Amino acid sequence: MEFHNIKKSTVIKGFKWVGERIGYPEHEIMGDTYPMTWADDDNIYTSSGDPFWGESISGLDIEYFTGGPEDYKIFKASHMNDYLGWGGNGPKPSGMICVDGILYLAFQNLMKGAKSPHSIRCQPGADAHIIYANPRWHQWNPSYAAIKEPMFPGSHFGGPAFINFGKNNENARDNYVYAVSSDQWDNGSNLRVGRVPKEHIPNRNYWEFISAFNPDGTPVWNTDLNLAIPVLSIHRFISLPEMVYLKELDRYLLLTVHMKEDFNPDTGSDLLILDAPEPWGPFSLVHYEELWEGMDYTPYCPRIPLKWMSKDHKSGYIQFSGNWSTYGRDAGYYRSAIRKFEIEVY
Repeated sequence: MEFHNIKKSTVIKGFKWVGERIGYPEHEIMGDTYPMTWADDDNIYTSSGDPFWGESISGLDIEYFTGGPEDYKIFKASHMNDYLGWGGNGPKPSGMICVDGILYLAFQNLMKGAKSPHSIRCQPGADAHIIYANPRWHQWNPSYAAIKEPMFPGSHFGGPAFINFGKNNENARDNYVYAVSSDQWDNGSNLRVGRVPKEHIPNRNYWEFISAFNPDGTPVWNTDLNLAIPVLSIHRFISLPEMVYLKELDRYLLLTVHMKEDFNPDTGSDLLILDAPEPWGPFSLVHYEELWEGMDYTPYCPRIPLKWMSKDHKSGYIQFSGNWSTYGRDAGYYRSAIRKFEIEVY
């Protein structure tokens, strides 16, 4: 497939898999989405959407990964019993980051029942909010009952995915925390960028978004979300995104998938990996793979756990969610999976 106006990367020469998919061995631990961050206590913290284990099986929870990559274990940190509702009718995780020892979780669908802008078949990703907690206490603030309206209403910034820079955000570019968002959970079309001073992550008044570009290519920031412009548009090809910064390569890596049919777990998905010198681009093509993992398995929400990257950032593991197909149970029904990769630079 051709991606118009997106040239091949001049920094990353190639991407290849090393080995096959490894499904999480404990079949009873299920869930999806898994936005993740490398916290100051050396664990990987994440949130699972509609987890099928523990006290609450819909909505979302808080989990953490220890060990790894090929022997990691998943544990429950908090059941989040108030965060209930299946699929688009309940809160779902979109981003997580650890900054100065505090965990922040972005989730979408606070208002429930939102419509997807591009297809009624797709799962919505709108009405996002951010909560926070110290990972040693697991008390998330504000409480779900106290949230009366979303920080980011609508779909423009409906699924914020924090850009992770390293353990406890140690390689951050400046005093801001950055996030990217598509406009739909699956098969969206536009990517937008927001930022906030790290001391004010849960405060909407401090968030600003790219609204234009100066002649020299630097972004113009504005607090009005309605003025936010896409920094990348690929029609129906930008699902819930993942972006990480690879310090040794000085590049931002963007991952997303395109489902062959809207919100259909039975027809496969395509993997898209782009890189850029800045969170807002310009983006170049690293890897495109049609029917990633084949026809009998529909992976989605690819993640790069920075803890599992090599020191030179040339190899690591992609963690991703497995399909929820009724015929795909033998292939790893609805649970975490990993696969090792290597990249070659010029």
